[in-house]
Amino acid sequence: MVRESGAFRRLGATAGLAFAGALAFSFPLFPNIMGHDFNFGAFNGDGAVEYSTNGLAPDTLFYSASEFDTEVTGYWPFWPTPPVYPVFNAGGSFGGDITMCLMFTGQDAPYVGPGGTIDVSLVGTGGFAAAPDLAIFGAIPGLGIPYTLLWALEIRNASLYGVSDWNSYVVEAEGFIVGGYIAQQFNLVGEQGVVRGHLDFVDRPAGWIPPTYDPVADDVDYNIRAAYSGETGWGTAVPEPASLAALSLGVAMLVRRRKKA
Repeated sequence: MVRESGAFRRLGATAGLAFAGALAFSFPLFPNIMGHDFNFGAFNGDGAVEYSTNGLAPDTLFYSASEFDTEVTGYWPFWPTPPVYPVFNAGGSFGGDITMCLMFTGQDAPYVGPGGTIDVSLVGTGGFAAAPDLAIFGAIPGLGIPYTLLWALEIRNASLYGVSDWNSYVVEAEGFIVGGYIAQQFNLVGEQGVVRGHLDFVDRPAGWIPPTYDPVADDVDYNIRAAYSGETGWGTAVPEPASLAALSLGVAMLVRRRKKA
């Protein structure tokens, strides 16, 4: 198993920014999961900060590794059709471990559509230099799988978007499946993998995130706790320009979450 240490490595500043800029899709990615879906709720149980703005360096979103985390709850081989299999950690408790690092290197807001205006839209890529950018560890007793690396992605493009000064944002990513027991058993290594979900900031600074915020142009230094609830699996992503209708659905979803808050 390959894991990145807690002090994760970032891509070199100049080369990394050029690389990310060349690859990053603009606006939302609209991931579509076709199968082998893992549900998760990521939060650093050790107290490590998840989201860091890092001054004029790229922003980072980081979830640490622990064999005893309980973040990954279920595996759906034929998503969205049952069955679903519970995932357990190394100690036998319900919930496996997810580790992930994203790096945001630019912005492309605003976007005005029929569902409203998106004035926060960050673009980026994976943030690990020497390990998969997303990895899931766990046991699936219902399938006879002991605790192991189950799923791993190398992320090419990441997107964070929504409306300024809110608690919740959509975070999406796409890349290549690079390993894990499930990927190997179903010959998915090299196929496209995607991630989607909602990032919820905890005790965020007043006014965060400001309109048209740019991670590498706006010199701010915040370290913010953030929970990420979502899913990852085998699928596709549709880069912008995509349909206005699809974007309006995304904005409407954020509005519904705000009303519930």
